[in-house]
Amino acid sequence: VAVSGIGAQEAAPAAAPAAPKTIVGAAVEAKVKRVIFGLITPSTEHYTPAKQGPPTSQPLTPMYEYLVGMDPVSGALIPQLATEWSVDADGKSWRFKLREDVQFHNGWGELTAYDFADSVASALHPDNGNSGAYNRAVASVEVLNDREAKINLKTINVTLFRNVSQFTGGWELMSSKHFDEVGDYPGLDDQPIAGTGPYQFIERSEGSYVRFKRVPYKHWRVTPDFEELELRFIVEESTRLAALLVGEIHVTPLATDMHQVAFKDGKKIINGTIPAKRTLLGFQCCYLNDRTKPELGYVFPDVPLMDVRVRRAISKAVDRDSLNKALFGNGGRTMYVQGYNERSDGWNAEWKTRYPAEYAYDPAGAKALLAEAGFGPDNPYELDVILLSAYRGLPEGTDMLLAITRMIEDVGVKIKLHTMDSTTMGKKARAFEFDNHIALKSTSSDLFTNAYIYASQYARSPGAFVLPRLNELHLAARGTMDQAEHSKIFAEIGQLIFDNVQAVPLHWVPNAVIYNPEIISGWAFPGSMINAYSHWDNIKAAG
Repeated sequence: VAVSGIGAQEAAPAAAPAAPKTIVGAAVEAKVKRVIFGLITPSTEHYTPAKQGPPTSQPLTPMYEYLVGMDPVSGALIPQLATEWSVDADGKSWRFKLREDVQFHNGWGELTAYDFADSVASALHPDNGNSGAYNRAVASVEVLNDREAKINLKTINVTLFRNVSQFTGGWELMSSKHFDEVGDYPGLDDQPIAGTGPYQFIERSEGSYVRFKRVPYKHWRVTPDFEELELRFIVEESTRLAALLVGEIHVTPLATDMHQVAFKDGKKIINGTIPAKRTLLGFQCCYLNDRTKPELGYVFPDVPLMDVRVRRAISKAVDRDSLNKALFGNGGRTMYVQGYNERSDGWNAEWKTRYPAEYAYDPAGAKALLAEAGFGPDNPYELDVILLSAYRGLPEGTDMLLAITRMIEDVGVKIKLHTMDSTTMGKKARAFEFDNHIALKSTSSDLFTNAYIYASQYARSPGAFVLPRLNELHLAARGTMDQAEHSKIFAEIGQLIFDNVQAVPLHWVPNAVIYNPEIISGWAFPGSMINAYSHWDNIKAAG
């Protein structure tokens, strides 16, 4: 099995690549003690380890590490707390060898395989929103000795390896001794369970910030340039911009239309090293009554979005070039089929050739398709559009969605806007309450996750136009470690997505941050994981 990188779509690597050189040495003398990152306010705050999977884990990621790391430049999976790993021939058992002499914060002892076992148990806890999928996959965790552990699976599950790794996260390694001392999950008045990262927790002000400091000993992997790191919660774009300009924060994501203001003040931009974040319109409408029995039909079989002509008309109503120019400074790239680009496993060059006629901006064509579907001036199609209160990782999200609604209105569609937060949308999706809705989504994933969440009815909060064959292919992709078979499966998934306008693809966009060059000299981070910002110890101080 080939080694997997963030830009590749292979299975989990069968064996670990060579370990990178350990980075130690003295930190650069920084101009400030504490570097401050302006982070969009998280939807929930907690210290419950079982709930620390993405995306709510973002404010605590600086203090944790993973069995498998990710190179910040190439996106390749590399050894981190595990020095090596292997996958048995049947693909159902993964063996890891843990690094020696790795310390938990605040004197909670040395990392062992027992800590890993307890961390996995936390991920499997019912309080974890992903625990259902985890428990369906994991049969047991065996501690072979202090340094070796083995995960036994009920069935092959390639996507689970992403949670073991820094690629996606969710299985951050935490101290068993601290678990035992707490006895129950800590609240916000307590300390989070100790991790092994180069930064350790200092304090938290609920709704305001989380602060970390360098560990007081030589970390096994790296010494951050800054003595302290603060993640400050600021939801409003304009407030984050103002805070950056007056020096209250030093780095933050901003909507593209604010970049020029920051540039005129001498601020600079850093793009994530892997351009894998994508934007799309998802159809929230078309669920099967029983995902295992497609013959029972759809929950809402007669809604207009069941008609491919209506879905195609929505795509043709969207002027992607105007959006790219206005919102991304022409930095986005066209996404020809949802979840795929030219380097993706199963890519078909025909999609790019067919795209202009079948997907691209064509308001006259959109009107004609709507007319074919039975809609016109005397009988306009009425579409429900979901506007989220915030778009994590996409500062331009609100402006983008509102611009898209105007474009769709211009082809004769009547829009009803529904404003809600992401938690509410998830609850309604799980209850199959959306019958005629579209939603703007910003995401980054490998093809396995793309098939799971954005092309099947197996996700916890279904938000895709569901085709029975896509459900089958999702399960097939998860059920093999054979690379040739994966390529075949992903080619068929992509073809079905493209032919059926299963979603409206928009852009691949860089995950960028604006920073103060008087304080920061650079930051290599992939910018394409579910945890959009990572590798915090890579933030380099200006000399």
